[in-house]
This record gives sequence, structure tokens and C-alpha cells, in this order.
Amino acid sequence: MIPFQRLHAAWHSVRKPLDPALTRARQRFLALAPRERRLVTGAALLLGAAIVFLGLIEPPLNAMRKAQAELPALRGQAATVADLTAQARAMRHRSAAPATTLPATAELSASLERAGLPAAQWSLGQPETGAGVELTLNQAASSALLRWLDAAGRDWGLVIRSVELTRAANVNGRPLPGLVNGHVTLALPDTAGNR
Repeated sequence: MIPFQRLHAAWHSVRKPLDPALTRARQRFLALAPRERRLVTGAALLLGAAIVFLGLIEPPLNAMRKAQAELPALRGQAATVADLTAQARAMRHRSAAPATTLPATAELSASLERAGLPAAQWSLGQPETGAGVELTLNQAASSALLRWLDAAGRDWGLVIRSVELTRAANVNGRPLPGLVNGHVTLALPDTAGNR
């Protein structure tokens, strides 16, 4: 009973300063006509219902609406992560086995675009001599190119056979920062030595 007594004492300490105001409010309420009492009681119930709705019911409803709106986007992101995970597993499996054939042009094109090199900035073709792939660049971002070259070596086991890069320039001949033009020839490791 000690917690109950503490609670009772706390209630009395809070209520003691409010008692005169509550007594005056009660007296004013009782002095009202019966119709006015019903109106004041109805207004108090309406105010109480509004407070309960705004404080206890509306926040969870808003949270549910927000969650329902975000759910399709989250499912899409989960599908993207699952797809990327599957691609990473496939690439890991590919890199574990020694590469014997060049990757398909479509596969190389897709990886170039994923690396941040738009299709207008490059083209793929056959080198003039030997087997491999020649990547021709036109104002391509050098940072994206270096990331892609690193990934090409890691994912497909390709090695760089030759590189001819120059800094890209605008129509006035001024260098464009971070952009390059040129050719990069890639080949499989066993054919890289045969020039």
C-alpha cells in the first residue's frame, strides 16, 4: 500500500493549488441554466474527443499511411539489392574460374553504363591486331573509366594490352577537366602477351 499512499499524496499535492479554481468553476457550472450546462458538457466532450483523436489516434494513422506509401519503393529496392547480389555471385563465380572467352559485347556495354559511362561517350570494336576488345572513348569521365577498367580486370580477368588516352578538349582547344579521348585495348591474359 505504500506506493498507493505515495500516489495519493502526490495527487493531493498537485490538486491542492488547483482546488480554489476547481471550486469556482464548479460553482459557475452549477449556476448555469440546464440548457447551457448541456452545451458546456457537449463542448467539453467534443474538445476531449478532439484531443484524444489528435494525440492518440491520428499519429499512428499517419504512420500507417506513410508506411503504405513507402512499401512499394522499399520492395523495389529490395528487388534491386537481390538482383545486384545475384550479379555479384555470378561475377565472383566467373572470377574464380580462369577466363577462357571474352565477355559478350552486350555484357560489356551494360557494365560500362553501370560504371557511369553513357553510350554516347564510347564504342566497342575489334582491335586491329590480335584478339580482344577495343574501347574507343570520346569525352569520357576518366574516374568512371578507371573504375570500369578495375572492375573488368576483376570480373572478367581482362588485362589492358594497350592504352592511348589524351585529355579531351572543347571546340576552342581548352582542356576539359576529368575527360579523356582515346583507345583502350583489352584482352584475356593468355592473349595479352601476343602482340
